[in-house]
Amino acid sequence: MSAALVDSAQISFLLDLVILALSALAFSLVFARLKLTIVAGQILAGVVVGPYVLGLVKDPLVLNEVSEIGVVLLFFIIGLELDPAELQKLASKITSLTALEIAISFAFGLLASYFLGFDLLEALIFSMAASITSTAIVGRIFLAKRVLNRSESGFLIGLLVVEDMIAVGFLIVLSALTSSNVGSFPYFEVGSTSSTIGIFAGLEAVASGLALILLGYGVARYVAPRVINYLSYYEEEFEEIPFLFALGLGFLFAVIAGLLGYSPGIGAFIIGLSIRGKHSRFLEQRITPIKDLFLVLFFVSIGCLINPLPAFSIGWVILVAFALLIIGKFLGGFAVGKVLQTLERNSLVGEALPSPKLFGAWLIPRGEFSLVIGQLGLTLGLVSQGFFSLIGVSVLVATIAASILQRGLEPKIAKSDYPFRSRADDA
Repeated sequence: MSAALVDSAQISFLLDLVILALSALAFSLVFARLKLTIVAGQILAGVVVGPYVLGLVKDPLVLNEVSEIGVVLLFFIIGLELDPAELQKLASKITSLTALEIAISFAFGLLASYFLGFDLLEALIFSMAASITSTAIVGRIFLAKRVLNRSESGFLIGLLVVEDMIAVGFLIVLSALTSSNVGSFPYFEVGSTSSTIGIFAGLEAVASGLALILLGYGVARYVAPRVINYLSYYEEEFEEIPFLFALGLGFLFAVIAGLLGYSPGIGAFIIGLSIRGKHSRFLEQRITPIKDLFLVLFFVSIGCLINPLPAFSIGWVILVAFALLIIGKFLGGFAVGKVLQTLERNSLVGEALPSPKLFGAWLIPRGEFSLVIGQLGLTLGLVSQGFFSLIGVSVLVATIAASILQRGLEPKIAKSDYPFRSRADDA
């Protein structure tokens, strides 16, 4: 009897995988034909086959856990491809420009909340969710277009990592707004609205972040190179051995980051960024082949979590709110691009900077952290299910809108996104 139940569960899981894979394929082909980012198609596929629309996949939670592996691998690879020296030179400007961009996006989130009739607490939570760009979506687009080695791409990824840090701060604030729930971090419990708790939580988050960075530097400087040099002797005969080390290293720092209260992807990014030169290329070549499988599951499972029906019951005003969210992020990115274009011309020698409009289009997609903020608000009883639905639909709409804008502002399309085209677009 138990074996039959196990077999039934396995078949159900595999059937869910088949449905998600085929729906992702179908929507990816449609979006590719429309010259739009296929990530948006994969999210939309999850919405359609998920439990709230067609109901073909009723339990995406297990798949969501599996798919998070893809985000960790993505952050790890992005870290390996970026040059930490370039990011270090831009660090001060990245922080200040991120603050500027977040402030603009947050202000437009508050304006959208006014049109939606939210109270102050709901407006703050909605604006927090609306302020964070999806590093997973933007990173996936940059990898597909093979532009991570360009200076502006590194700057934007650095900006998005700082945004993720700010999102951690938002989660601390949300946890401190309730007097009867436990916060999302493992080392403190929110049992009072006292500001002292928020201060200690903030200090803990800063100290944890610094410890994670120092640990990553130490491992990358003194441990990883020696292990990689040793394992390279086994590369030709036993390819699995270097692969297992690369996989284990990325996930180890993902776990450490999670224990410290940060996104697991941040830990993978930090250790990837800390490893340089031939050692980073060695690890990247081992991880890249398996990344796409888990990333597709991640984006489709995000779609499965989105219930569009309550959001659309709001009426026409939702169109105004979504327009404001898109405009806010676009203007924030435009401001970043404009300042960067003015201040960094001499330091980005040999590479033509993209237009500020393109910077704005790149920053529009929302994703994983927007949903995490909305989910925490829902768990703490601060918002309703319909409110979370609105955040989910805004993620989908923003991703599609960003794809359309990028198509208009960036006419050259990477071959890898559209495999059925015989040649690249003309310049």
